[in-house]
Amino acid sequence: MSKKDFNRKQCIKALKKIGFQKKNNRRGNHDKFVAPQCFLNNNSESPPFIVVPRSRQMHCQFAILQELKIMGGNNLVEKFLKNI
Repeated sequence: MSKKDFNRKQCIKALKKIGFQKKNNRRGNHDKFVAPQCFLNNNSESPPFIVVPRSRQMHCQFAILQELKIMGGNNLVEKFLKNI
């Protein structure tokens, strides 16, 4: 299993270690994690949160890594992968 293959539990653990906070307003099929201000670029195209599905099998690892890259650059992706 490579570093880019991670499950939901590992993803949430890594997000919390680098400072993301869970912010859910209602029930649904995913959890929303809001990024700390230090990682946010001045991009209006990306939202200030990451969505993690609640399903047991994750098929969106690449999408999560891409969102992290848009949000905070390669530095944020490296910190995330280091904490998995």
